[in-house]
Amino acid sequence: MLKIQNLRKVYQGPGEDIVVLNDLDLEVQAGDSVAITGPSGSGKTTLLNLLGTLDTPSSGSIEIADQEVSSMSEEDRAGFRNRSLGFVFQQHFLLPQCTALENVLMPRLAGDWEESEDVTRERATSLLGELNLGDRVEHMPYQLSGGERLRVAVARALINQPKLVLADEPTGSLDPAMAEKVADLFSTLNESSKATFLMVTHNVEMANRMGTVYALESGRLEKKG
Repeated sequence: MLKIQNLRKVYQGPGEDIVVLNDLDLEVQAGDSVAITGPSGSGKTTLLNLLGTLDTPSSGSIEIADQEVSSMSEEDRAGFRNRSLGFVFQQHFLLPQCTALENVLMPRLAGDWEESEDVTRERATSLLGELNLGDRVEHMPYQLSGGERLRVAVARALINQPKLVLADEPTGSLDPAMAEKVADLFSTLNESSKATFLMVTHNVEMANRMGTVYALESGRLEKKG
Protein backbone atom coordinates (compact mmCIF):
# COMPACT_ATOMS: atom_id res chain seq x y z
CA MET A 1 0.00 0.00 0.00
CA LEU A 2 2.77 2.44 0.92
CA LYS A 3 6.42 2.33 -0.15
CA ILE A 4 8.91 5.08 0.63
CA GLN A 5 12.46 4.93 -0.69
CA ASN A 6 15.41 7.23 0.07
CA LEU A 7 13.09 10.05 1.04
CA ARG A 8 14.78 13.36 1.79
CA LYS A 9 13.33 16.73 2.73
CA VAL A 10 15.74 19.62 2.99
CA TYR A 11 14.88 23.24 3.74
CA GLN A 12 17.21 26.05 2.80
CA GLY A 13 18.38 28.01 5.84
CA PRO A 14 20.17 31.34 6.14
CA GLY A 15 23.40 29.37 6.68
CA GLU A 16 23.44 25.61 6.34
CA ASP A 17 20.52 23.71 4.84
CA ILE A 18 18.21 22.00 7.34
CA VAL A 19 17.82 18.26 6.70
CA VAL A 20 14.46 17.14 8.16
CA LEU A 21 14.15 13.70 6.56
CA ASN A 22 17.31 11.86 5.59
CA ASP A 23 17.13 8.88 3.18
CA LEU A 24 14.04 7.54 4.96
CA ASP A 25 12.60 4.14 3.95
CA LEU A 26 9.26 2.59 4.91
CA GLU A 27 6.93 -0.11 3.63
CA VAL A 28 3.36 -0.55 4.89
CA GLN A 29 1.07 -3.35 3.72
CA ALA A 30 -2.60 -2.83 2.86
CA GLY A 31 -4.80 -2.90 5.95
CA ASP A 32 -1.94 -2.33 8.39
CA SER A 33 -1.99 0.30 11.13
CA VAL A 34 1.16 2.29 11.86
CA ALA A 35 2.07 4.89 14.47
CA ILE A 36 5.04 7.24 14.16
CA THR A 37 6.30 8.89 17.33
CA GLY A 38 9.02 11.43 17.93
CA PRO A 39 9.74 14.72 19.70
CA SER A 40 8.51 18.06 18.41
CA GLY A 41 10.62 19.17 15.48
CA SER A 42 11.60 15.63 14.49
CA GLY A 43 9.80 15.87 11.15
CA LYS A 44 6.59 13.94 11.84
CA THR A 45 4.29 16.57 10.36
CA THR A 46 6.65 17.07 7.42
CA LEU A 47 6.46 13.35 6.68
CA LEU A 48 2.68 13.38 6.99
CA ASN A 49 2.42 16.31 4.57
CA LEU A 50 4.57 14.45 2.05
CA LEU A 51 2.48 11.28 2.35
CA GLY A 52 -0.67 13.37 2.02
CA THR A 53 0.65 14.91 -1.23
CA LEU A 54 0.46 18.36 0.38
CA ASP A 55 4.21 18.81 -0.16
CA THR A 56 6.91 17.33 -2.39
CA PRO A 57 10.20 15.71 -1.34
CA SER A 58 13.63 17.07 -2.12
CA SER A 59 14.51 13.60 -3.44
CA GLY A 60 13.40 10.00 -3.16
CA SER A 61 10.05 8.43 -3.98
CA ILE A 62 6.64 7.84 -2.40
CA GLU A 63 4.39 5.14 -3.84
CA ILE A 64 0.81 4.77 -2.61
CA ALA A 65 -1.48 2.04 -3.96
CA ASP A 66 0.95 1.38 -6.82
CA GLN A 67 1.03 5.03 -7.85
CA GLU A 68 4.14 7.17 -7.70
CA VAL A 69 2.74 10.31 -6.07
CA SER A 70 5.96 12.23 -5.39
CA SER A 71 6.44 13.00 -9.09
CA MET A 72 2.80 13.90 -9.87
CA SER A 73 1.80 17.38 -10.97
CA GLU A 74 0.01 19.56 -8.43
CA GLU A 75 -3.31 18.97 -10.21
CA ASP A 76 -2.83 15.20 -10.27
CA ARG A 77 -1.86 15.18 -6.59
CA ALA A 78 -5.03 17.07 -5.71
CA GLY A 79 -7.16 14.55 -7.59
CA PHE A 80 -5.38 11.60 -6.01
CA ARG A 81 -5.73 13.16 -2.56
CA ASN A 82 -9.48 13.58 -3.00
CA ARG A 83 -10.04 10.06 -4.33
CA SER A 84 -7.64 7.94 -2.31
CA LEU A 85 -6.65 9.61 0.97
CA GLY A 86 -8.43 10.46 4.21
CA PHE A 87 -7.19 13.03 6.74
CA VAL A 88 -7.88 13.39 10.47
CA PHE A 89 -6.39 16.57 11.94
CA GLN A 90 -5.86 17.47 15.60
CA GLN A 91 -8.00 20.61 15.28
CA HIS A 92 -10.66 18.80 13.21
CA PHE A 93 -11.23 21.85 10.92
CA LEU A 94 -15.00 21.44 10.76
CA LEU A 95 -16.84 24.27 9.02
CA PRO A 96 -18.82 26.06 11.77
CA GLN A 97 -21.67 27.05 9.43
CA CYS A 98 -22.32 23.44 8.32
CA THR A 99 -24.04 20.55 10.08
CA ALA A 100 -22.22 17.36 11.00
CA LEU A 101 -23.61 15.67 7.89
CA GLU A 102 -22.65 18.57 5.63
CA ASN A 103 -19.11 18.53 7.02
CA VAL A 104 -18.80 14.82 6.23
CA LEU A 105 -19.98 15.49 2.67
CA MET A 106 -17.53 18.36 2.15
CA PRO A 107 -14.94 16.35 0.13
CA ARG A 108 -17.53 16.08 -2.67
CA LEU A 109 -17.08 19.80 -3.33
CA ALA A 110 -13.52 19.21 -4.50
CA GLY A 111 -14.94 17.60 -7.64
CA ASP A 112 -13.95 14.44 -9.52
CA TRP A 113 -16.64 12.52 -7.62
CA GLU A 114 -18.10 9.68 -9.65
CA GLU A 115 -21.05 8.48 -7.57
CA SER A 116 -24.34 10.31 -7.10
CA GLU A 117 -24.89 12.68 -4.18
CA ASP A 118 -27.65 10.42 -2.82
CA VAL A 119 -25.27 7.47 -2.56
CA THR A 120 -22.61 9.57 -0.84
CA ARG A 121 -25.17 11.07 1.53
CA GLU A 122 -26.44 7.61 2.48
CA ARG A 123 -22.89 6.46 3.25
CA ALA A 124 -22.23 9.64 5.27
CA THR A 125 -25.34 9.06 7.35
CA SER A 126 -24.33 5.43 7.86
CA LEU A 127 -20.81 6.42 8.94
CA LEU A 128 -22.13 8.89 11.47
CA GLY A 129 -24.43 6.19 12.80
CA GLU A 130 -21.54 3.73 13.15
CA LEU A 131 -19.66 6.39 15.10
CA ASN A 132 -22.61 6.82 17.50
CA LEU A 133 -23.56 10.18 16.00
CA GLY A 134 -26.86 9.14 14.44
CA ASP A 135 -28.71 11.66 16.61
CA ARG A 136 -26.19 14.43 15.84
CA VAL A 137 -26.50 14.49 12.05
CA GLU A 138 -28.13 17.93 11.94
CA HIS A 139 -26.15 19.42 14.82
CA MET A 140 -23.71 22.27 14.25
CA PRO A 141 -20.09 21.88 15.44
CA TYR A 142 -20.62 24.23 18.39
CA GLN A 143 -23.36 21.86 19.62
CA LEU A 144 -20.93 18.92 19.72
CA SER A 145 -18.37 17.91 22.31
CA GLY A 146 -14.68 17.65 21.44
CA GLY A 147 -14.94 13.89 21.07
CA GLU A 148 -18.01 14.19 18.86
CA ARG A 149 -16.30 16.73 16.61
CA LEU A 150 -13.38 14.36 16.23
CA ARG A 151 -15.72 11.54 15.23
CA VAL A 152 -17.31 13.80 12.60
CA ALA A 153 -13.80 14.45 11.28
CA VAL A 154 -13.15 10.70 11.19
CA ALA A 155 -16.37 10.15 9.21
CA ARG A 156 -15.28 12.88 6.78
CA ALA A 157 -11.91 11.14 6.38
CA LEU A 158 -13.66 7.87 5.49
CA ILE A 159 -16.35 9.25 3.17
CA ASN A 160 -14.29 8.68 0.00
CA GLN A 161 -13.52 5.09 1.07
CA PRO A 162 -9.80 5.89 1.16
CA LYS A 163 -6.96 3.49 0.64
CA LEU A 164 -4.87 5.32 3.24
CA VAL A 165 -6.00 7.31 6.30
CA LEU A 166 -3.50 9.82 7.73
CA ALA A 167 -3.99 11.14 11.26
CA ASP A 168 -2.06 14.03 12.82
CA GLU A 169 -2.13 13.93 16.64
CA PRO A 170 -5.83 12.95 16.66
CA THR A 171 -6.02 12.78 20.46
CA GLY A 172 -3.93 15.86 21.16
CA SER A 173 -6.88 17.97 22.31
CA LEU A 174 -8.71 15.22 24.22
CA ASP A 175 -8.67 14.14 27.85
CA PRO A 176 -7.21 10.67 28.65
CA ALA A 177 -10.60 8.94 28.87
CA MET A 178 -11.71 10.24 25.47
CA ALA A 179 -8.29 9.48 23.99
CA GLU A 180 -8.76 5.85 25.05
CA LYS A 181 -12.14 5.75 23.30
CA VAL A 182 -10.57 7.19 20.15
CA ALA A 183 -7.86 4.51 20.29
CA ASP A 184 -10.63 1.87 20.40
CA LEU A 185 -12.39 3.62 17.52
CA PHE A 186 -9.29 3.63 15.31
CA SER A 187 -8.66 -0.06 16.00
CA THR A 188 -12.26 -0.91 15.11
CA LEU A 189 -12.25 1.21 11.96
CA ASN A 190 -8.96 -0.26 10.81
CA GLU A 191 -10.53 -3.71 10.96
CA SER A 192 -13.93 -2.80 9.52
CA SER A 193 -12.95 -0.39 6.73
CA LYS A 194 -9.89 -2.36 5.59
CA ALA A 195 -8.17 0.98 5.04
CA THR A 196 -4.52 1.42 5.95
CA PHE A 197 -4.01 3.75 8.91
CA LEU A 198 -0.89 5.85 9.56
CA MET A 199 -0.81 8.17 12.56
CA VAL A 200 1.74 10.55 14.03
CA THR A 201 1.32 11.06 17.76
CA HIS A 202 3.01 11.95 21.05
CA ASN A 203 0.59 9.65 22.88
CA VAL A 204 2.53 6.47 23.64
CA GLU A 205 -0.57 4.52 24.68
CA MET A 206 -2.35 5.52 21.47
CA ALA A 207 0.70 4.55 19.42
CA ASN A 208 0.90 1.14 21.08
CA ARG A 209 -2.67 0.38 19.99
CA MET A 210 -1.52 0.44 16.38
CA GLY A 211 -0.04 -2.62 14.72
CA THR A 212 3.47 -1.24 14.25
CA VAL A 213 5.25 1.65 15.94
CA TYR A 214 8.18 3.63 14.56
CA ALA A 215 10.21 6.42 16.15
CA LEU A 216 11.35 9.23 13.89
CA GLU A 217 14.84 10.27 14.97
CA SER A 218 17.58 12.11 13.08
CA GLY A 219 15.50 12.04 9.92
CA ARG A 220 15.06 8.26 9.86
CA LEU A 221 12.52 5.75 11.14
CA GLU A 222 13.40 3.14 13.75
CA LYS A 223 10.98 0.30 14.35
CA LYS A 224 10.06 -0.13 18.02
CA GLY A 225 9.16 -3.32 19.84
